[in-house]
Amino acid sequence: MMWENVKSLIASAAPLVGGLLAGPAGSSVGALIADKLGVEHTPEAIEAELKSHPEALLKIKQMESDERVELRKIKLQETSLLLGYEQSKLADTQDARKQHKDHWMPWALTLILAVMVGGMFAALFFGDVPENYSQVLIMIAGTVLGAFSTGIAYWLGSSQGSLIKGKQLAGGVNGK
Repeated sequence: MMWENVKSLIASAAPLVGGLLAGPAGSSVGALIADKLGVEHTPEAIEAELKSHPEALLKIKQMESDERVELRKIKLQETSLLLGYEQSKLADTQDARKQHKDHWMPWALTLILAVMVGGMFAALFFGDVPENYSQVLIMIAGTVLGAFSTGIAYWLGSSQGSLIKGKQLAGGVNGK
């Protein structure tokens, strides 16, 4: 991130401003800092000013004190945006599970990936792999393991458990 160095320089003196620099509002807060310091609106210019004039941190600390209410509003808006993003990702995942709950493709892909993982481990441990191909096979194994983990998380994740529990409750405790 381009604001990471500026954030690390500012965070101890003005933690609210430093925290905002790392988020979506980073460039806007960076512009406020640049205006306060009288430098160009770039992370490099602000970083150079902070390194060459240590008293610049006092200006930023004063800005944080003067603008605390507005900065907290920005922080709340940023948190709200991030929360909305996470909620939309969760809703998307839940919708995908709902759409595919009775389809054969997710379980078939998971089964195929399980066979691939087993086969790759057998080949890696018991097969005669030429040394110049070992790194490629390890990378492929990592990719397939990642996909297999995603498949297992789909079937055994907490949302799938909740779906099964919901079906059990709807049909009675013993499925009656």
